[in-house]
Amino acid sequence: MADIDGSELLDLVQYLDNAEHEAASKTYPVVERHAEALRDQWRKNAKETARKHGKRYPKTITTEQVPAAEAIEWTVGPESMMPQGGMGPGFEHGSRNQPPHWDGARAAVAEEPKFYKSLDEIVRSLL
Repeated sequence: MADIDGSELLDLVQYLDNAEHEAASKTYPVVERHAEALRDQWRKNAKETARKHGKRYPKTITTEQVPAAEAIEWTVGPESMMPQGGMGPGFEHGSRNQPPHWDGARAAVAEEPKFYKSLDEIVRSLL
């Protein structure tokens, strides 16, 4: 007859359950911080490219948490209901009258490696 000790497996399950909660609590402020950094860089880019024609446009770029039970999500971008916020797609992707500015895309490309580095630090802290 063989004895099988499952206590280590139960300890691992308990550890992983605690790690899930710890990861969530550490991740929320990181996602929020990087969403705000993305917003700020997007606004800075927009100020440089929108000129007088879109002087109100940069202030329409906001962050908002997306309510989700199983995820930590933030939306970053122009609010179409604000003055000049509806001009976001034209500024970002261009139109027949102007080339694309790619303000948001450039901000995202700059912020992405910083965001992944922060997430990597969280994961390493849980190991």
